[in-house]
Amino acid sequence: GKTCFGQELKLDLQRNDWTTYTGERRVTAIVRDLTSELAVQDELARNKALYDLALEGAQIGVFDIDLRSGKSEVSSTWRRILGMADYERLSDPQGEFLKRVHPDDLPLLIQTDQACISGQQERSVTEYRMKIGTGEWRWMRSDAVVTERDEDGIALRMVGTQTDVTDIVHARNALETSERRFRQVLAAAPVGMAILGEGGVFNSVNSALCSLCGYSEDELLSNTKLDDMMPEDDLNKLYAEVRGLVKSRSSQNYQAEYRITHKQGFERWGLFNVSWTFDKNTRGYVFIVQINDITDQKKLEQIKSEFVSTVSHELRTPLTSIKGALGLIDTTDNTRLLPAHIRLIDIARSNADRLSHIVNDILDLEKISSGEVMFDFHDADLSSVIRDSVNEMSPFATTHNNTLGVQLPDAPLMVRVDESRTRQVLANLISNACKYSDAQSEVQIRAEQLGDRAIVFIQNTGPGVPENFRPRIFQAFSQADGSDTRAKGGTGLGLNITRQIIKRQGGTIGFESIPNGVTVFWFTCPIAEAETTQAPAQPDAEIGERHAKLRVLHIEDDLDFAEVIRTGLDSVADVTNVTNLAQARQLIGQDELDVVILDWSLPDGDARTLLGDITRLHPTAKIISLSADNNREPDPRVGINLIKSRSGISSVVNSITGATAHAS
Repeated sequence: GKTCFGQELKLDLQRNDWTTYTGERRVTAIVRDLTSELAVQDELARNKALYDLALEGAQIGVFDIDLRSGKSEVSSTWRRILGMADYERLSDPQGEFLKRVHPDDLPLLIQTDQACISGQQERSVTEYRMKIGTGEWRWMRSDAVVTERDEDGIALRMVGTQTDVTDIVHARNALETSERRFRQVLAAAPVGMAILGEGGVFNSVNSALCSLCGYSEDELLSNTKLDDMMPEDDLNKLYAEVRGLVKSRSSQNYQAEYRITHKQGFERWGLFNVSWTFDKNTRGYVFIVQINDITDQKKLEQIKSEFVSTVSHELRTPLTSIKGALGLIDTTDNTRLLPAHIRLIDIARSNADRLSHIVNDILDLEKISSGEVMFDFHDADLSSVIRDSVNEMSPFATTHNNTLGVQLPDAPLMVRVDESRTRQVLANLISNACKYSDAQSEVQIRAEQLGDRAIVFIQNTGPGVPENFRPRIFQAFSQADGSDTRAKGGTGLGLNITRQIIKRQGGTIGFESIPNGVTVFWFTCPIAEAETTQAPAQPDAEIGERHAKLRVLHIEDDLDFAEVIRTGLDSVADVTNVTNLAQARQLIGQDELDVVILDWSLPDGDARTLLGDITRLHPTAKIISLSADNNREPDPRVGINLIKSRSGISSVVNSITGATAHAS
């Protein structure tokens, strides 16, 4: 029907035919307006449909149990969770449910339900295993509540939900197992270990750390911070280094030696290994600190240093006398000496010179290591220093059947260095290159500017650096095994002294070597400031102004070389360095990348295995190989191939800026 205003009505019409006592026929009509009632029913039906859809989408099964009759009704989602089809008849859902619950879990489930039914607890929440389908056991979680009781409080109806929480339980168990193992490792580790929050607050410590610093576990966890067990200057340096690495995201690990102040006031030495991760729950960083007690090692180093220094100084006086006596013999009339005697004198002079060189190296090492050597820093033209060093070393190269080649920029390359110490560095590196070069080959010396650094390359062709010697090549008194190496002479101190000089000058040193091929040693120096500094190239500056920085992934296990590349690209790119395939795969799968620079040979495999993921996940990214391996077949997926020993840093920068132009 309709109202007088045209609004539609839902009506219930009842007609009754009847006869009066006088025999007249009558009709009675009863009309009820059901519009509001039916609207409410429709709304309830819609809400139920939406509710059912929500439960189905969330994979939540619903059950409704009549506690008087024991009969129950279940939703279609509840059936599917149990692996049952909607069309399967289920006369006793409650019985089927109890039959499938694991025998070990059933008593707890029944006990919890009874506690809820009896009113001892408001809800019945239980996790239990249930057999699904043909025999798979999965974890379920039920949450039930009594919705109806009689006037005596007797439960009449229970309604609840059931969800499959297998993945959650497995993940939770794995996390608990992992945490338990970590706690066991932490407690049993022979080195001091601690978990710290931001601000140096201890969250967890082990007994080894307590022994190292003299504090009990309760003291460290209650009212002691890292600030209380380190000298202020060491603490500030540690915080600054870690804060810088966290901010730059260039690494997640830091290692250095620092002093530890024992509770009783004396100092010990520790080798700190600090790693960190971001806790999404607390929105802060968590730091894992391992401290190896190296106090005894430091004492031995001090004793060794004092012993070596004393012996070296004591050797200088007799050496001077021996060399002086041999010199006097040279100035006298030796015509009466037999040739054999003259040969013996030459041998004595040669070995005296060699011993003198060893003593001088030892003294240099000790003085530089202890900080006793004063450096005279001033602005110098690195090109001129290199030319002078090459002229001085040319006779040495000739004795080894080598020649020296130089490639230097036309304009002065002004650096801030100690000129005499830089000559010493060049002499050490050039002499090593000559000693271990193939006969009739050229040793190349090249220099160029890289941002606020100058970089020098010394390249030779020869047997290369043995693989097992590389980790200790810069250690004092370290020499490669083999009779040929020993025959070259030397103290095993030259490269250690070289590294310390370069470090004192604010630079870094590294090398690349291919067996029976090219070996390149390189080091950096800070560019001089003020008007002597060369202005950066205009094209790169314009590109840096016009475009946002590129996102570059550099896959390289030589951290010093990676730092040089990152510095050179700072104006045009944000560079992230990883050192192995595992780290590379993680970043390739997470971050957006414009350019990928890779070294083929990595500690855990060949970088070629990454090319498929790079091209699939980052189809527009440019791939550049920068490797010492020049024998590799070209790969069409790689846009540019650069050889470390033949490509200057400027070539790498130009390649990246080319990628910038394409990406923009």
